[in-house]
Amino acid sequence: MRLHHSAILTTTCLALWALTSCSAPPSDNAPAGTQAETPIPVGVDHEVLPSEQLAERLLTADDLGPGYAARPAATTASSEASVEGCPQLDQLGSAVDNPYAMFPNQGKRVFAGPGGTQLTEELYSAPPKDLSAGVGRIMAAMGACPSYQLVTSTSVAEIRTQVVPVPRLGDERWGLVLTVAAGGRRTVIQQTVIRDGAVLLVVSGSPAEVTVHGQTALAKATAR
Repeated sequence: MRLHHSAILTTTCLALWALTSCSAPPSDNAPAGTQAETPIPVGVDHEVLPSEQLAERLLTADDLGPGYAARPAATTASSEASVEGCPQLDQLGSAVDNPYAMFPNQGKRVFAGPGGTQLTEELYSAPPKDLSAGVGRIMAAMGACPSYQLVTSTSVAEIRTQVVPVPRLGDERWGLVLTVAAGGRRTVIQQTVIRDGAVLLVVSGSPAEVTVHGQTALAKATAR
């Protein structure tokens, strides 16, 4: 499965970033599985927010505290990567770099954190039933394979996936950890995805940062 280097799913992007750009904190965690919450009835009376409003609800460096600064989303000259050993990812469709692009109302902010860490927040808005169905499909595909390889022109990374618990926030929630091993080092990247009505929050980074800042991000994203 051929993938563009700079888009695809946030977690795979972060895996590539961890290997090629910024340094991420080494950490411990291990393999296996996929998670989808038991479906929760979705209402029809939630307002879909335009991208401009989503941008206003993103975290700022001030929200995160000392040591954080907003930074441009990473771009790289390396054009492609391929995923080997996980045919289920083909369910997402090879023609679309970023499956979340199905939700046109969106906002994104990337932060550099203490010690060279990186935290990424994304917000999307769509009718609740569309968010629920779309994200369920994305996370099922991402978590379908306990392990696979991410191959670029300069490296081969072994990636292991693990379901992690997510606090009972919002209407639906998913948690996934990637353990990325390449070049003799290992990096752990967590992604927490929470749907609250017509708003979808995706927070990605080191497990500690996602745990600490995830609830703050959700509170700001869903403030009425």
